[in-house]
Amino acid sequence: MKNLFLLALVALVFASCDKLDEPEILGTYTNTLDGCDTVADPMYGCGRFITLSAGGVADVLLGGDIISRTSYKIKGQKIKIEESDQFGMELTFKYKDDGTLRYEKDDSIWEKQ
Repeated sequence: MKNLFLLALVALVFASCDKLDEPEILGTYTNTLDGCDTVADPMYGCGRFITLSAGGVADVLLGGDIISRTSYKIKGQKIKIEESDQFGMELTFKYKDDGTLRYEKDDSIWEKQ
């Protein structure tokens, strides 16, 4: 009986966790670097964006003019953009209640367009 109660309690905890649904996050999120000067180097853009598409596909631009395609996974309120052949780094964002994303590396806020 004790094990059954413990199992029910654990199931309740997992069921009550607020998991982010993919349709909520689909779209393009943008961010502009603070203090970025495009006059000094016009080839380097100050804008950054990620586009999250259905099926776990992400397009990423972190400066310059090359958009990389990779994949992403959702775990709880976190979105992890994975390293791939086209994209050489991993990014982790936290979905905020106001619909924005917070990049965990530099705490920058990315707004949905």
